[in-house]
Amino acid sequence: MKCNAATKMVLFLLLAGGGACLSSADARNGGARTDAGVPGGTDGINVDDKATRKISLALGEEIDDFIVTGQEDVESAAGTKATRYTVRTSGGKNYKCQIIEPSRAGKLFSFGTAAGADALCTEFSGSNVNQTPTARNSTAKGALSNPGSQPPVPVTVSDKAARKISMAIGEDTDRFVVTKQEDVESSAGTKGTEYTVRTDGGRTYKCQVLEPSRLGKLISFGTAGGADALCTDFTKGSPDRGKTNQANCNALLRAAHKCD
Repeated sequence: MKCNAATKMVLFLLLAGGGACLSSADARNGGARTDAGVPGGTDGINVDDKATRKISLALGEEIDDFIVTGQEDVESAAGTKATRYTVRTSGGKNYKCQIIEPSRAGKLFSFGTAAGADALCTEFSGSNVNQTPTARNSTAKGALSNPGSQPPVPVTVSDKAARKISMAIGEDTDRFVVTKQEDVESSAGTKGTEYTVRTDGGRTYKCQVLEPSRLGKLISFGTAGGADALCTDFTKGSPDRGKTNQANCNALLRAAHKCD
């Protein structure tokens, strides 16, 4: 079909306008762009408005003051869908934020009344929170030990446990090793495991993770889900010694007196 000059001009304007709208949406959502306000010019990815607003409220940062650099699905209970976002602020802080939403099955079984939860964001140390997790199964680094002492020998743990510990202590999975793993007492229908953890910075934690046992899965028809890790600081001389999951206690939660 032949197009006259007027038709070509209209098509050009429509295409140009659509591109402008897309750019505006990308800028609002921190998607697929390099933000000059973020140290290192980190590339962002597209994130929907709903998730962006939840992350903004959890961090206490305006939407224009952070970008999302990574997104992955993580394990969640039946009827829900959990997504973890890697976030970097214009002030150079790193976070991982988890948002749980009802899945299609969850919406169906609740007749559409199920609602998603607020974002839970943990501040992470270091400048890179996107590295491939390897340290938990590798030889312990010299930074983990004191001068003159033997470095701890790491034990192999599941990816699921490593990710839960990571979120609880605010360290990426390649920045700590698990040196001990043992079963601990737990309520009927659950299985409790305690992990001893050492970070690259020399901090020591003990983390407990509760998962449904075979009995728990059986009586819940497979719908029971595991809990987040609870990690207590065991570092000698640390002002946070004896405190649990301080990484999850951000400024907003402290202001609301929801944690110590």
